[in-house]
Amino acid sequence: MSSSLKKADQLFAEKKRELTRQLNEQKIQNEVHASLRKYFSEQQFDQNPHLLGDYGEVYSHIKKNSTSKKWIKFAYDFFEDYIKELNAQHRLDLELPHAVLDIKRDKPIVTMSWNADGHEINDLVQQLYNYWELAESCDSFSNEEIVGNIILSAILFGGLNEKAELNALLEHLRNPVKVRHYKDLNILFLESHSNHYGDIFIDEYTVRKSRNFIPDPVTRLWLIHFNLRDIRHVHLPVEGYLEYIFRKIKKKFKKNSLSHLLQHARYNWLQLPNVDIDPALSECLIGNLLSCGLPEQEFERFVQPKFKYKHELTTEVIHQSKNLPPQTVYLHHEQDALKDVLKIHKDLLKIIRLRQTDAPIYQLMIDYCMENAKLFNEYSKRITLWLISLFKPPQEDIDLLAQRFDFCATIFAKIISNNSQLAKSSIYTYYTRIGEPWLIYSLQYQFSEDDEETRLQKIYAQIYQNNCIAESLLEDTVKKSAAQIVKTLKRFHQFQEQLFDAPAFTLETLDQQTRPRTRIISPVTFQLLIKKLQQAHLQNIISQHDYENLSLIYTLAYRTGMRINEMIGLRIKDTEGLNRISLLVKPYGSEKIGNEHRLKTDSAQRSVPVYCLLKASEYQQFHQYVVKQRLTKKPNDYLFSQFNENKKLSQHMLTAPFKNFMDQLFKQHHYTFHSFRHSAANHLALIFKCDYHFLSDSLTDYTEVEYNQLRAELLRNSIDQNHWIIIAHLLGHLEPIETFKSYIHVAYFIAGYQFSKYRPLLSNGLVKKMLGISNSTQELHFLKSLNDQSEFNFEMHATTLCKLLLNNQEKWIASNAHTLHAELEVNQTQEHCIFDYFVATPESKIDLDLFYKALCLLELYKYDTERVAQELCLSHELIKYWYDNAIQLKQLKSRKNNPRLFHITELQYIKPSMIDTNEDLLLVTHFFNYLQACYQKSPENIRYVLEFFINHVTASHTGLHSTRKNIQNLEKFYYAAKDLFPANMWHLLGIDMVNFLNKEITPNLLKLAKANQKLEGYPTTKENNARLQLYSLKQGKALPAFKFCLHLACIGRPAQLQLEIK
Repeated sequence: MSSSLKKADQLFAEKKRELTRQLNEQKIQNEVHASLRKYFSEQQFDQNPHLLGDYGEVYSHIKKNSTSKKWIKFAYDFFEDYIKELNAQHRLDLELPHAVLDIKRDKPIVTMSWNADGHEINDLVQQLYNYWELAESCDSFSNEEIVGNIILSAILFGGLNEKAELNALLEHLRNPVKVRHYKDLNILFLESHSNHYGDIFIDEYTVRKSRNFIPDPVTRLWLIHFNLRDIRHVHLPVEGYLEYIFRKIKKKFKKNSLSHLLQHARYNWLQLPNVDIDPALSECLIGNLLSCGLPEQEFERFVQPKFKYKHELTTEVIHQSKNLPPQTVYLHHEQDALKDVLKIHKDLLKIIRLRQTDAPIYQLMIDYCMENAKLFNEYSKRITLWLISLFKPPQEDIDLLAQRFDFCATIFAKIISNNSQLAKSSIYTYYTRIGEPWLIYSLQYQFSEDDEETRLQKIYAQIYQNNCIAESLLEDTVKKSAAQIVKTLKRFHQFQEQLFDAPAFTLETLDQQTRPRTRIISPVTFQLLIKKLQQAHLQNIISQHDYENLSLIYTLAYRTGMRINEMIGLRIKDTEGLNRISLLVKPYGSEKIGNEHRLKTDSAQRSVPVYCLLKASEYQQFHQYVVKQRLTKKPNDYLFSQFNENKKLSQHMLTAPFKNFMDQLFKQHHYTFHSFRHSAANHLALIFKCDYHFLSDSLTDYTEVEYNQLRAELLRNSIDQNHWIIIAHLLGHLEPIETFKSYIHVAYFIAGYQFSKYRPLLSNGLVKKMLGISNSTQELHFLKSLNDQSEFNFEMHATTLCKLLLNNQEKWIASNAHTLHAELEVNQTQEHCIFDYFVATPESKIDLDLFYKALCLLELYKYDTERVAQELCLSHELIKYWYDNAIQLKQLKSRKNNPRLFHITELQYIKPSMIDTNEDLLLVTHFFNYLQACYQKSPENIRYVLEFFINHVTASHTGLHSTRKNIQNLEKFYYAAKDLFPANMWHLLGIDMVNFLNKEITPNLLKLAKANQKLEGYPTTKENNARLQLYSLKQGKALPAFKFCLHLACIGRPAQLQLEIK
């Protein structure tokens, strides 16, 4: 590897992307130079410059061979240099080439017509105020005018900028019950209709988008008037109500008046005093940037969730669906077809799941097809060939398949030439979501009399329906979204059209929809989740190791938004920095070796500044953990691994406890592990775009100091647009478009908060008319004493106005979090004492790596216990205790005065040699997982095991020897120790042990000897003594893990466990 690439490995993600762009540009540049040099040489321009003419042929060649805008740019640059070189060589005066490139940019917000159109909106606003002022009283406004004023105010002052949102507002007015509040702000939960994007699924044709609308001060006045007058008959469309208002202000309402108003209304609300709407929020409000709000139920769970009480019974919800595909009853002649399909499914799945293979997956699939061609029916043939085509196999393999399955190899080659090659890691998803259901559902139509188009439509519908049901029941990370399923099905159908002449039709019933999962975990919920985890740990439901892993991973996921696969793939060397630690997310490993770790996208490679994203207490815990891992493990080891082994955590180890704890907190919820990622994105958006006093109640658990530090660290650029780019970068997105579309659910909430800060200069008299106050209006008695000419104080009366709009629903936000906090309090007065446990067991809270590291340092520092304790941040008393035990064991001598545990050449050591084979490591993990539990169950048995070990072990053998005279003692040892190691690893070596052992005296050893006798591969001996050991048939030798584990158990034994050494 070159030094430049080695250096690049140490760069941050943005620098690496810059380096990658430079390398790509250099590659394009080289291609351009090679192509044009070849062309100029063929045309002999060097010898005959006059052949260039007016450069028309060269321009045509560049246009024909170009692959991108950059390719064209480099081509013209090279051509210009080439002409300059010809002029110099031949003393010519050829004109330099020129070309006009079409560059398309996003349409700017402020255009040439901005002022002209804005002036029109200004006139409309002024005429609107005049119309309100000139009204004689509140009774002068008809019901239609009140509704029209609500709509027009929402457009001009509240940011409602889409026709679907206005229709949703009308729908709300017909039944105005979904009005809630946060602090002094009202929130309307609108649901606007959409055909392709939304979070609320209606059917395969329609979804709805949650639109959180916080009425601005002007619109809220009219909404209160609407409520006080108790208007419920809302029968006109949006245009009808607006026409009423336009008629009052003497403006003509045309067909395009509404669209013109929506198009230019932001000229007004972008310039409202005290309102800060950045360009991204503006694009979101007008619909150019897709984003969803939170539905009412999810908003409640976010702002003030309601939890289950401790005394409430947990009921299991059984999900049943009426739409599941019916079971098919197969006739007798269809049984063979079913058997063939099941075999194909089983075999293909086995091939796809292979992790370590020298041959590529597609080659194994092709070989299988060639050997089992008779099993394939028409449908299984199509899906298998399509899966193979995704890998773009070479032409010789295509020809073999074409001969066997009778299709056109040329068409097949043409199809795959237009596709990008599928990554190996994606084939499993393609198969389980499309391939497997296709194989099963197509069986129903193999003997059907329906035409092919009808059969295909039915199969597609069942596949789509199956995935939609699965998507609603399972983890988000497991199932592909409905939109992806439709996209993939369309790709598969196009393949069938081209290769098998399948009928061309659009998948009308499978309308492509994008449905983001709008779920945010509140700070209160997260705190209770960690408290539940802590409670489970203190009650010994989960081990110290699992508690440490889960609490840190959940915290990182909640604060940083990292994907689950990114976190479980982190290695120790991916932690950067000492006091200010960041995590470097990057791919690594090899597909051939089987340890490949891929990222979802190239942009996912990034540096995550954990030091500023975590709260102070959380970062302290994380920092201590990282330091411990750096001291005790290798740089390439996983940062989060399974207990006592460098084995990667599975996703299930994280998602299963999460679901269990959330089920305990909520009666019903839809949270998954992926909800952490959504939560992080929205929390950062709120912190970046809202004042702390607005968030402090329930929207954040950062202190004000942490809030300011986080903003100061990340928002070094004051440009608003940069805020969204930072969030996109932290999530691993290339640009904020995807972030808004799939993850940001508080954009409308933030915009509404900004609009609520607008303070219109309205007199008390005008406000009375807009609110609908009269002498009989009891609710507005506070306004009657105000001077009509004075300015209305919106700040002073914000709470009262908020309550007036709630329709007696002010008790909606009433969380029982404080009660649950009290219920989850666990008595923690009893401190954890390490001297009560075997070290390296889960209960001890000290893992094997740290324990063994301490023993290594004792040898390295010549038994300086204080230095070792200081370096590992452990108590000196504990290190001294281990040292004393180790020295005592080191001095053990046999009857012949030879060291029992070490050879004569190893007397400088106090610890056993480290083991490294996979079988040994598995035995070590098993031993320490069960040791403490066995000790608590029967302390005397474990005492006997260790005493027998230290009094019978020898340095020359890996097992324990016993004379036949003392076979009863060996029987007692085996009975007490057999659960400490897997049963299939024990081995008893001796001459004719089955006949020698007695069922009454040595039943356990006899059973072991018989089990060993049934298997081939065990060694024989001529010694008369018996030897008990752990033996590997795979390696053909006794395993050193036996002595390794028992030796370490003696060193790290509980303080109250005194051993008698003979």
